[in-house]
Amino acid sequence: MTSCTDPLGLNEKKLFQDFKNNLPKLTKETTNILKIRDDILYLWHAEKCCILTLDIAAVRAKKEDVPYQSLQPTDPPIFEVSQLLINETATQLVLWGSLGVVVLQLPKRWGKKAQFQGGKQTVSCLSHNLDDCYSQLSRTEVRQVRWHPGSSTDSHLLLLASDNVFQLYECEIGQAVRLTRTWKVGPSLHSPAKLPGLSILGDAAVDFDFASPSAKPSQEQRALDLDKLTWRQIEWPILVLRGSGDVLIVRGNVLIDHNKPVVFGTLSMYPPAVDNYGLDSCSIMCLQTTPPLVAIASSAGKIYHALLLSEGSEDDDDERKSWSQYGSTYSLHTPEEALYVYECVELELGLFYTDSDKKYSCPIHLHADPENRSRYFCSHNAGIHLVNVPMVSQLEQYVAASEATVQLQLANLVRQSSAQYLLSTRTKYTGREEATPVLGFGLLQEPCILVALLHTGLAIDISVIDSYYIPSLQAATLAPSPSKKVFKESFDGHIKQLLMRDTSQPITAIGLRKNLTSRECLELLYRATTVFRKQHFLHHDQVREEFRKQVRTLKASKAHQLAELEHLSDMKKRLQQKVETLAERYEDIKDKQEELARRAEEVLRLVYLKEPNMNPIERAEAEQIKSMSEKVKELHVRLEQLKKKKAANQTLFTQLDKTAEYNKICLKPAQIDAITTNLDQMGKDIAELINRAKLLQEQVGL
Repeated sequence: MTSCTDPLGLNEKKLFQDFKNNLPKLTKETTNILKIRDDILYLWHAEKCCILTLDIAAVRAKKEDVPYQSLQPTDPPIFEVSQLLINETATQLVLWGSLGVVVLQLPKRWGKKAQFQGGKQTVSCLSHNLDDCYSQLSRTEVRQVRWHPGSSTDSHLLLLASDNVFQLYECEIGQAVRLTRTWKVGPSLHSPAKLPGLSILGDAAVDFDFASPSAKPSQEQRALDLDKLTWRQIEWPILVLRGSGDVLIVRGNVLIDHNKPVVFGTLSMYPPAVDNYGLDSCSIMCLQTTPPLVAIASSAGKIYHALLLSEGSEDDDDERKSWSQYGSTYSLHTPEEALYVYECVELELGLFYTDSDKKYSCPIHLHADPENRSRYFCSHNAGIHLVNVPMVSQLEQYVAASEATVQLQLANLVRQSSAQYLLSTRTKYTGREEATPVLGFGLLQEPCILVALLHTGLAIDISVIDSYYIPSLQAATLAPSPSKKVFKESFDGHIKQLLMRDTSQPITAIGLRKNLTSRECLELLYRATTVFRKQHFLHHDQVREEFRKQVRTLKASKAHQLAELEHLSDMKKRLQQKVETLAERYEDIKDKQEELARRAEEVLRLVYLKEPNMNPIERAEAEQIKSMSEKVKELHVRLEQLKKKKAANQTLFTQLDKTAEYNKICLKPAQIDAITTNLDQMGKDIAELINRAKLLQEQVGL
């Protein structure tokens, strides 16, 4: 039965019921383990260590039974997955958390319903663990992971680590994952123990995003030639956000090997603010406009909108360059751009009733709408917001306007941005320590439907109505499945790493002092208890949890492999039957081929006999045979004519016989006797007359 918050009836589907029965219990912060791409919903299931997929378009079509499929990674992650990311061509998927990154190759889709591998219930997918390939990630934490939009193969993955280091990986399908380059955007740490200090100072990079692309002339060109523009001349600047609110910009095409990325910063923000627009910045997003529009969010619930524009004029270039030689301790170049903040949008984090209620603060995650650049979404521990940005449409009108009307198309702040509270998970009565995060966020287009997964396992799908919504179609291309495998580090090494601790409890020598006070004994006991609780027992609990997850993963993998073995054995039997059938067909085809070969030889022999290469005698005999053949044909014609005449005569004779038989006189026996008697009498009379004639002749003397 559907409701106003679930018109699609997702909570009644078996996928969400299975997920709700196995909810993650340790999740306290907002994550995004749900994605929708090409009308397919992807959901990470931590208990089964697999990705559940559902055809959400078929669900919206009100079909009764829409089964889901499971994508089983060959190398499941051993860390807690907090984010799920899919590239634009929907060929690769990234599972990442603060402790690791796994790249998974999505299988092909075919069949009537365009399901993975034609509708197979569980599909094995080749996965690559970046932490296993390169040990840099094992010493740091992952802050942000994004696919590079300028990759021609859509296979370059950019990763930001907690030590202010960018790592670019090439995850091309069919090849092993490789680290192509790394570069720093700030001070790096020598040991993980100094990480909290760096975060407190605000020098740690917390997020990054790609700005609008720009074209740069090559070394051989003095000026940019649009007619000869190549893909290698297009660069995607990277905006890097620090916890203190400072924004850096990285320029240079990092996809080209010989190009070195150049870090510029810190960008100036106008108008200046005492707190630099917040000291607890958590995320940044760049809307792909001209000029780029940047959104910077802070944990206090404020989002600043700024335009990325050039700063200053050409007259002070020399002064700025000379300042960059001495003004940066991290070898940062002086930027030519600046951020011009034009508005601030404040979000209501939770439902509060009065101004005196204590406000709630939490990290805010920004999500762009791929079909509509005039809006974006915010997910956090208190729910989900929708932010409409009219400035985007104003900038598009300004860029498209002609020179005569350009003054009339200048952007203004008559229509300011607005924030809509779509989903709330907190109120003033919610405990401050009570976790109410949003576990997943996805968008189903045409019409736009927001699908959210709450911490209770409940799925919410609501329609998002926006007057600026413009639908568009994008065709996705599928890439072939890979054939190489990346091997992972042993589980023992991972357990040893978890058991490592910063401090230890030494053996205490108390024999020298026998007069220890009760306070000193209590302090010693308390210190030992604290060390064991924080450094030993906690690590052992983590190891126990890792063992439990590993056992769970191995059981799931074993069950999957047993099912695969059974499936392969059935497939082997079918293949054997197919081989026998093909062998019989092969024998029949072979016999037929031999017969055709003999016939071909006979035809060739006859053709050879008819070739014009005879001697004069043979030609004379051939002429004679030809003339005889013509005579035979003539005789055959005459014979046919005679046969026709014979047949005509035979027909005539048959008709005459029938006529004679028809004209035959039939007499009665009495008549026959009378005629016979008369004939006998006439015979006698004639004989008597003959005798009298002879007598008369003798008498006369004749």
